[in-house]
Amino acid sequence: MNLLSAGAAETVTGSCHLFSFGKNKILVDCGLFQGSQDLEDLNREAFPFDPSELDAVLVTHGHLDHVGRLPKLVKEGYKGAIYATTTTKHIAEIVLLDAAKIQLEDYERALRKAQRSGKEKKVPKPLFEQQDVMQTISLFKTVSMNDTLNLDNGISVIYRPAGHILGSSFLEISSPEGKVICSGDLGNTESGVQADFALPSDCDVVLIESTYGNRTHRSMKETLTEFKSVILDALKTKGKILIPSFALERSQNILFHLKNLQQSGDIPQIPIFLDSPMASKMTQLYEGHENEFLPKVANDLKQGNHPFEPETLVYTATAEDSKKINDHQGQAIIIAGSGMMTGGRILHHLRHHLWQKETSVIIVGYQSQGTLGRLLVDGKKRVKIYGEDVVVRASIHTIGGFSAHADQDDLLRWLEPTSKATIYMIHGEVETMNAFGEVLAQKGRKVAMAKRNKTYDLKQDVGAFVPSVIQVEDTGPNTLNQ
Repeated sequence: MNLLSAGAAETVTGSCHLFSFGKNKILVDCGLFQGSQDLEDLNREAFPFDPSELDAVLVTHGHLDHVGRLPKLVKEGYKGAIYATTTTKHIAEIVLLDAAKIQLEDYERALRKAQRSGKEKKVPKPLFEQQDVMQTISLFKTVSMNDTLNLDNGISVIYRPAGHILGSSFLEISSPEGKVICSGDLGNTESGVQADFALPSDCDVVLIESTYGNRTHRSMKETLTEFKSVILDALKTKGKILIPSFALERSQNILFHLKNLQQSGDIPQIPIFLDSPMASKMTQLYEGHENEFLPKVANDLKQGNHPFEPETLVYTATAEDSKKINDHQGQAIIIAGSGMMTGGRILHHLRHHLWQKETSVIIVGYQSQGTLGRLLVDGKKRVKIYGEDVVVRASIHTIGGFSAHADQDDLLRWLEPTSKATIYMIHGEVETMNAFGEVLAQKGRKVAMAKRNKTYDLKQDVGAFVPSVIQVEDTGPNTLNQ
């Protein structure tokens, strides 16, 4: 019974974990690396296994860092089934088609620039295209939450609610060699929207995400108080309020709370632009799945009250609609992707407004090392956007309580039923996993940090926890060239 992590090992993105149960090879997730150029370059590396030899692929949820390399996997020889919940299949199709579109646009832009200098042969082609996505989606087979999926040679899988985003699951994989549980991404129990994760049963090995394993989120009450205060202070400047946000989950969560703040009179009824076609699709998808939400949200959905649509909400579908936002006179809240500011429409808004001291940027999500979002969080005063040098005069605010990820308290509570299991940490920065690993070791847990492309015999004792060496990446103020 072996594990090989081909992504989200000693980093947050690129989830991809190969389990070998006897002769059977089961892959859990196959996501895109996102962040610095060094990380994104990993997407083009060969898999450390032969895709054609896989027996099954299991997908925990539809975020790009969990599904983004599936088309590459299929292009390189995988022809078997990709198992996921029905909602995850819908989300994966939307997310992957959007990623294919963005890759093509970036490629065409880079190609035009390279042709002017005669370097067009150096421009890498998109990792995948629309037809690759549709071929991938055709391999999906849907599974129901809490039902048992029987695979070959006595291997079975149960998808359990993870409370992270729509359709998100953690996996209980049973085999004659032993039982493994993969957390996927676990949800924040104070989200205020999503129903809580289920608890796992005991097992031999747990593969657990640790994005926020070194900290505890602020309470939702404190978070909303801070959010309201930041918005009211921003409105005093008479400038635009920019909220970079992930199209899936975070945008809907922010819209939900903005609607409540407007309805209660805590903030004024100013225009709210949702400048993301994918976020618009996801918002509509959210409104058809009341069974996955907390009772109040579910009840509103049943009654047709549209909890994710403030009265002043404006959807901007086309690029022209997006450009017209810059002509809007007066104050407005602009929600646009991408959440880590690595691409998408938010970059155009930042280029137009980041240099203006009246502008406020509210960061409501995790910012990976090497991203524009991380540079702003770290206080950089000058950045590059589409090759243009932009001075940062806007006020930058970071609000962490909206995270869709479990914090340390949530993770520890989720792990309690697995008291006999060995823990392998994934999906976190090294510094975070070092801190979380020490907490687990102090509680008497057997714990190790999975390293990328290293094979682990899951029946061997991991020994005492050994922290990994932290390599500091100096991105500098001008090294990010979006």
